[in-house]
Formats: sequence, structure tokens, C-alpha cells
Amino acid sequence: MTAAVREVRAANPLAPSITNTVTQNFVANAQLAIGGSAAMVYLPDEGECVAALGGAVYINLGTLLPVYEETVPRTARACAEAAKPWVLDPVGVGIGSLRTELIRAVKAWRPAIVRGNASEIIAVAELWGLD
Repeated sequence: MTAAVREVRAANPLAPSITNTVTQNFVANAQLAIGGSAAMVYLPDEGECVAALGGAVYINLGTLLPVYEETVPRTARACAEAAKPWVLDPVGVGIGSLRTELIRAVKAWRPAIVRGNASEIIAVAELWGLD
């Protein structure tokens, strides 16, 4: 773990995030504390730009803003096109049609990691038709 933190500090990677408003400050400070560079993204063109610049992108669906209907899929697609890994955190999957549709839409661009609790992972697997 110590070696990994040293490597992050040496590289100072950009770690763009589309995250919920509740944890935004915490996520940014955690990234900065280990030596990364934080970027909180809202707009679709920002998501596309940071996908090309950053090492990996974190997409958290905890607090959905209307603009995320466009931002999330465009960012996921840009990550896939740039061969950049991205993490999907499907907070609240199954709550509302927008969240459900976003999770269905991003399947096409295959996240490197789906981070969630057991019920979120099961719900995503069901939405994506995984066995």
C-alpha cells in the first residue's frame, strides 16, 4: 500500500469524478490526500475532455442532476473510446427511470469496475442480463 501511495504521489494523476453532491468534497480531499489531482465534472463536454486526460474516471449515480442524462453516457463512451478505465458506482439503482436508463445505457461502454453493495450489484446484473 505504501508503495502504491508513493507511485500516485510521484505521478500526480488526474482522477476525474462525476459524483454525488453529498460526497463531492470527501472524494476530492481523498484524491488530493494521496497525491492525486481531483476534478469534479458536471457537463457533458467536461466528461469527454477529462476522459481523454485522466487515468481513470469515477461515475457515481448517487445524486442525479438533470444534466447527467447526457454527461454520464458521453463520459462513459469517451472513456471506452480512449481505452481509459472507468468505475461505475450505481448508487440507488432501481430508484426512478433516469437512473435505471443510465445504467442500461452505460453497459455498452463496459466499466472496469462496478462498485456497490450486494443489492446494487445484483440489480445491475439483472438490468444487464448477466447470469
